[in-house]
Amino acid sequence: MAILGTLIRIGLQRLQTYDGQPVFALVYAQWIGCFIMGMVVQQKDVLMQWYLPIHVGLSTGLCGSITTFSSWQLDIFKAFSNYDAAAHYRGYNILAAISQLLVTLAMSLNGLVFGYHIGQLLSHLPFIHSNTLSEIIPHGFSIRHLNRHDVLIVIIGTLSWMGVILAAALTTHQRSLTLACVFAPLGALLRWHLSVLNTRVWKGHFFFGTFAANMIGTLVLAVVTLLQSGVGMSSIACDVLHGIGDGFCGCLTTISTFMVEISNLPLKYTYRYGLVSIILGQCFMFLICGTYIWTHGVNPSCPPT
Repeated sequence: MAILGTLIRIGLQRLQTYDGQPVFALVYAQWIGCFIMGMVVQQKDVLMQWYLPIHVGLSTGLCGSITTFSSWQLDIFKAFSNYDAAAHYRGYNILAAISQLLVTLAMSLNGLVFGYHIGQLLSHLPFIHSNTLSEIIPHGFSIRHLNRHDVLIVIIGTLSWMGVILAAALTTHQRSLTLACVFAPLGALLRWHLSVLNTRVWKGHFFFGTFAANMIGTLVLAVVTLLQSGVGMSSIACDVLHGIGDGFCGCLTTISTFMVEISNLPLKYTYRYGLVSIILGQCFMFLICGTYIWTHGVNPSCPPT
């Protein structure tokens, strides 16, 4: 699911990047991911009755990989710093950054709510029946607990990952894309493991697992952007950095889960969680990328994908 989510996100970004585009390309991926997340959350019981792991696969794996928090933070920073050297007064940098912030939040929330509405409509279909699930007791991972469907999913996932690894190793065409698919499952798995902290640290007040995933991914992407902004790089090194940024950081961080969480928290904790996440993410970007860019200038050593 992480590989598929990465391909959807990068595909939408490339499709919507053209001269005269009315809005930045990443917002389409954020909207689609949040829209699917809304339907998945609304139909959680139905999905888990069909096949228990499918809800996690769609929400954490697919939606969490289509949307990305770290790239959003990078785009806000680039707008603040006028990274692309647009010909306008400095004051417009602030307006551009505010646009990146507010448009992404508004579109993500719109996608999530619209997904909720479509999920509610699907509930009225005659072949969709939802029964209250009994309590799910985790036993940890063990081969003894895998059924035939689980084994099949594990085999398909492993073969898919091996396929993109071979594609990245054997071809130079679209190598940054294949490397993004190689790193994608690592980011998604790390985010899933960190999610256990959501119920162990400040439960009901702050989603610490998602926060940790978003901050780690944003920090790594800031370092990747710094390396791409002045250090001499070979084409292979550039492809690896693009792969880490789009694949690992893109799948480690998520806006779809972030939007569900801030929608469900009490109002006071919603603003606290949201503001701390955004402000700290920008602090990482300004401290790591800004200090170099404002002293040495922007000298990209890797071409954009």
